[in-house]
This record gives sequence, C-alpha cells and structure tokens, in this order.
Amino acid sequence: MAESTSFDYVIVGGGLSGCALASRLKALQPGSSILVVEAGPDPGPEHDVVTLLGGFALQNSALDWAFPTAATPSTAGRTHTLTHGKTLGGGSVLNYGGWARGDAPDYDNWAAKVGGGDKRWSYAGMLPYFKRSESFYDKNASAEFHGFDGPMKVTPILASNAARRYPLREPLEKAWTELGVQRNLDPFANPLQGLSDYYESWEDGKRRPSYLAYPLDGITVKTACPATQILFTTASGQTPKATAVKLANGETVTANKEVILSAGTLQTPRLLLRSGIGAPAALSTHNIPVVAPLPEVGASYFDHFALFQWFKVKDPSRGLAVGHPALSADAFVAGMPADWTTNEGLPRDVLEKALDEDGVTGAEREALLQPGRVFVETLILYHPLAPVFPLDGSVLCSSVMLTLPSSRGRIALRDGDVDAETPHIEPGYFTTALDRVCMIYGVRRLLKLMLGTEAMKEYVEAELTFPGLAPLTPESSDKEIEDRIRAVGVAHFHAAGSCAIGRVVDGDLKVKGVEGLRVCDASVFPAPVGGHPMASLYGVVEQAADIITGGAQA
Repeated sequence: MAESTSFDYVIVGGGLSGCALASRLKALQPGSSILVVEAGPDPGPEHDVVTLLGGFALQNSALDWAFPTAATPSTAGRTHTLTHGKTLGGGSVLNYGGWARGDAPDYDNWAAKVGGGDKRWSYAGMLPYFKRSESFYDKNASAEFHGFDGPMKVTPILASNAARRYPLREPLEKAWTELGVQRNLDPFANPLQGLSDYYESWEDGKRRPSYLAYPLDGITVKTACPATQILFTTASGQTPKATAVKLANGETVTANKEVILSAGTLQTPRLLLRSGIGAPAALSTHNIPVVAPLPEVGASYFDHFALFQWFKVKDPSRGLAVGHPALSADAFVAGMPADWTTNEGLPRDVLEKALDEDGVTGAEREALLQPGRVFVETLILYHPLAPVFPLDGSVLCSSVMLTLPSSRGRIALRDGDVDAETPHIEPGYFTTALDRVCMIYGVRRLLKLMLGTEAMKEYVEAELTFPGLAPLTPESSDKEIEDRIRAVGVAHFHAAGSCAIGRVVDGDLKVKGVEGLRVCDASVFPAPVGGHPMASLYGVVEQAADIITGGAQA
C-alpha cells in the first residue's frame, strides 16, 4: 500500500510543542489524520537522553542544531552557539527539566499585547491549561492552582527521593534569609517572588520527553525529514491558503485542514520567510515572492540572558558537592543537583531610572513597575556543569538569569542561501539599561550570598574564574560586574518571541494574512515569562489544541 501524502493536519517540527500538540489533537479528534515531520533523528540508543549526566553531553551532538549567532557587539563581539533541539522531542530531550510557570502579571501582559479583550492568554485564561498538563506531587495541594492528572509529573527535589539530601540546603536557606529573602512555600499558588523549592518534571530519576509524556499512537511521524517550504494556493482576489509542505527529500505532503508550524523560535520564522511571509523588502532581497507582508516575522526574539559563575568549596573533604564519594549515589544526579530557586525584584528607583534611560513609557512601563514583579532568578547548583572544572566535590556553580529581558534580537534568512537550514541570528543580548541594572543587581546579590553571609562563610572560599578574568567579590564595582557579564554571559537557551501573538499570529495562533496556517511553539510568546519556559509552553500547547478543535473561546 502506498504511503499517504495527504493528512488533515501537517505539523512541522516534532519537538516539545509538535509532539504534545499532535497527541492532544488526536485525542480530541480521534478520526483525524496527523503527520509530524521532524528534521532531526529519533533519539537512538547511542544518545543518553534520560539521565542528567547524559544530558550534559547532548549539547553540540547530533541532536542539537547548535546554531551560531552573528557576532554580538553587546557581548564583547562574541559569537554565541545556541542549543536548539534537533530530534523527536526537541528541547524536552535537551533541557534539564525545571518546572516554573512564571508569574501571573507575565501572562496578563501577554493578554494586553494581544488586545481586543482576548483573555485566553491572561493568567486566568492560561491556568486551566497549566493544570491540564501537570500531575502535581502533593495531592493535598490546592486544586485551584494545581493539576493532578496531567502527563507531566511535577515534584520538588526534596520530595523526589528520600536519599536525595544535599548538605548545603539549610546553609543556603539561612544565607538567603540573612539577605532578607522570604520563603515561598508554593510558587504556583503565590506570587513568584522569594525562595522556593526547585521543581522539576523528572520521573523516577529520568527525563520525560514530550513524545513519551504525550503518546503519539495513531500519528504518522517522519524523522530526519526537514521541511523546506510551506506551499500556498492563491485564487484571484482570495486570501492565500496553506495547503502543503515541501520536504527536503523531494516529497510534498498535503494538509486537508491546516499546516501547523512547531519548528521552534529559531526555525519557524525562517520557514515563514522562505515561504514568502515576512517583510517585503527582505523577501525581495532574496528574490522570494511575497505571499503575506508581515514585517514582524523574526523580529522581537528574546532569551533569558544569564551569567554562570563557579565557586571553590572550603574543605571539600566534607562532601558538600557532587563528585565527592559521599554524594556518589544515583539519587544525587536523578535530576538537577540543587535545592532552591530564588526570584527577586529590584528597588523601584533603580527600575525607574533604567526605564527612563530606555525611554519606556505608558502601559509597558506601568506593567514593569507593578509591585512584586520579578526580574532576576538565582540558582545554586552542587555540580560544576562545565568540564573545565573538576568533578571532585570542590566546585559549586551558580546561575543569575534575567527573567524579563527587554533586549530584543532578530531572526532572518542567511544571505546568499535562502535554503540554508541555519538562520541568520542577531541575538541582541544585554542591550538595554533595564537588563544591565537587573543583571548587575542579581550578580551582586549572589556575591553577597556566597561570599558575604555568615551562613556561607564556612562553606565557600572564593569565585573560580577562567584564565584572564579576575575573581569578583561583594566589593566589586558595577563596571567590573558589567564587564564580566559582557565577557562571558550567555543565554539559557529559552528562545522565544520571534513570531509573537498580536504581531505575526492572532489570538487563535493563525498566521496573519493567510489561511490554513498556524504557529504553536515558543516563538508565539508575546513577552518573556519569569521562569524556565517548559511549563509555559505545555500550557500554550494545551490551549492551542482546544482552539484548533473549537474548545476554547475568546
């Protein structure tokens, strides 16, 4: 029997979004035919996609696009390499499983940007879909804020394994208390600010990729099968309609109902541009006929920019970090070796000065100045993560991450090769005064935590640095901290926003100016969320499935 080349839905991209969306569409419309085409391979047995240490090895592997960016003036002219899943499951295979929704005002800002009174993308509109995606560990937790029957198991580290007890948990809690940070016992039910347990989506010490959490039974999946172009039919005087997808192997597959792009923030805009949807001037440069003039395609891309640092443990023989024999049990690497997530705001006067410098006014300014907004997340990890430092229990790692970056980059086609799988990426990291003051504030708080509190002084000796970099201390100047950030700061690989709701797609995730084409991946995020975006993205997918099948109302 010949293989079908016609399906009700053709989903381009078999990553986190594509797999989950296909699964939900099949459940809601059992009679529908669905094709998922994924450019990367199946995550075969030669790749360890389930353990923490195996996950470290997946960056720059065959399962990672490892996209190079253009040289970035705001980060000392460096070229960044961006991890982006190139396999079935996509980012859910390569990420480390942290689970954080962000804050209610983050989503209310989404709804404001969508406009038209569409509350589906507000926090209240998204909450049912967050709950639908999760199976929260504590069945006695509030059902108003938690789901208990979803595919993603959500558990704090402390409850994951009785043997998983890290010796620096209590000292770090005391140190944050010294700095005035209060405990947040439930960051899903409460505003995000404060010190909360680190939650993750691991199950029995293993990652849970989207293609396992969301079954693909009855769905046709083609891996190692890149899509090259969306094809449209255009009758005289009518809106162009997406009807098929051209594949790199020469095949063309037809979509009877819709084509859905889930190729990710760095690939979805490239495919739109290659298919004639974008800024007319840019398309003309590449001799691509204009199907729909949408200048915002590829614009407004953002990521959670961060600074990683390393610290030398005092007397490593005490067994304080992974690598020491006392922490050699599998339980200590059955997920991220950490205990806490700390989310902090900034003093209002500091924010106001930065917003003045950036020229931010009106509703956007007021949203950022809301009391309780979180701008910096800090993690302390009991593992060096970087191979340049020894895994012998003598090194801790930290991350200070912008949660609401205001810097924006862009995604475009590469000059001279419109069919190149690698897009042109200008990340634009760390280009605003707001991002600058937030990162400096966060790094200074970290330095005080690790090197300036009574609770940590007997555990941490000093910062460890790469050759040519002087160690930072709590006494370091703002300029010294800023220079360090520009020299070695990197993204957390949480790319989003390049095909935003309200700009490129409407509230139904339909691409503006055409029919039969939607986008469902992190590229539709209209603004950042204050957390690692996996939980947010599953919520978007859950709502998208209802919208596509008619279950969600504006």
